[in-house]
Amino acid sequence: MTELFLTENSNLYEKAEALIKRRLDSPFKILRNENGKPYIEGDPLYFSLSHSGTKAAIALSDSPCGVDLEMVNGKSRKVVLNSFSNEERAEIASERDFLTHWTVRESYIKMLGLTLASKLKNLEYVGGELFDNGQKPEYSFFTDGGADFVFSLCVQSRNEKPPVIKNI
Repeated sequence: MTELFLTENSNLYEKAEALIKRRLDSPFKILRNENGKPYIEGDPLYFSLSHSGTKAAIALSDSPCGVDLEMVNGKSRKVVLNSFSNEERAEIASERDFLTHWTVRESYIKMLGLTLASKLKNLEYVGGELFDNGQKPEYSFFTDGGADFVFSLCVQSRNEKPPVIKNI
């Protein structure tokens, strides 16, 4: 089961620890992998965090997961857009379209525990599908948002049900 919590971007790590504590009945220790991704020692529960502007997201899952949230703010993305394939650029008509393409990529990279620099060039998001070196990986992803933000959640499970989304 995967839960996604949308919240204000304040005390994010404290909020995440409180949510983890509610799901786990035993003490836990949060560590970081070599790329800085936080994880719970022994992996009894997986989590991912993202924040942008005043908004934040916390994902909790029984499977490895990654979440990315980005604010719609009118910022130019031309430099990054130039690294996208022609097929992807043809699908992007607005900032929200761009942010969907971006957050799908970043949530997948976060799920893997890698860095943008190590993986971004290998990814393409076309027709609502993510490709890693031309192959569709085993994952489920969900994209949504509000009036001023877009988020994507990636879970390492092909048949994952849509997450329970809660505002806290």
